[in-house]
Amino acid sequence: MELEHYQFFQSLEPESLEKVRQDARPVSLGVGTFLYYQGDVNQGILFLNKGCVKVFLHADEIGKGEITLYYITPGEQCLVNTLSTVSQTPATATAIVDESIEGWLIPSETIRWLIDNSPAYRDFKISFCAERLSQIMHLVEELRFKRMDQRLLNWLYVQGRDTILTTHEQIAQILGTSREVISRILKNLEKEGIIALGRGSIKIIESI
Repeated sequence: MELEHYQFFQSLEPESLEKVRQDARPVSLGVGTFLYYQGDVNQGILFLNKGCVKVFLHADEIGKGEITLYYITPGEQCLVNTLSTVSQTPATATAIVDESIEGWLIPSETIRWLIDNSPAYRDFKISFCAERLSQIMHLVEELRFKRMDQRLLNWLYVQGRDTILTTHEQIAQILGTSREVISRILKNLEKEGIIALGRGSIKIIESI
């Protein structure tokens, strides 16, 4: 797919679009590839066209105490990636490819040029940062004020489908708790007739 097919670039001024076209580098990475680690200084911003990226906080050992901040899908941006690239400061989280990705990497020098010269890009970034910050604040509110069983139920229902293909371990990583806690809550929900558990799947029986 051509760079111009990425919806955002269609709103850029001609000069800015030409600058991006010259400097953008195509990216294609497989599942499990780390885009950056917590503490890295990013040297460009990813514009995703295909696939999915998970952004998360982690303890000293990968996989222990993970808290998923958000997922990046085509047309979306990563707040951590953006702030690290623009300010040249260490990334505050880690990003890993969750589904094989294709897209473009725009170098930090080009990003700073766009900030200085493109009103369309500045408007895009302000809108994006406000939206992503709102999502993170919602996550903080859930972590601080909601019980884990309520958070798990909310997560199940917002998936928007009757049968969810996932594992207890994956849910635990997303919600920032242990697999044992998730398994115990799911078994209780099954006893209450709210869900039915299968091998690698959860079927919602009772709606809110």
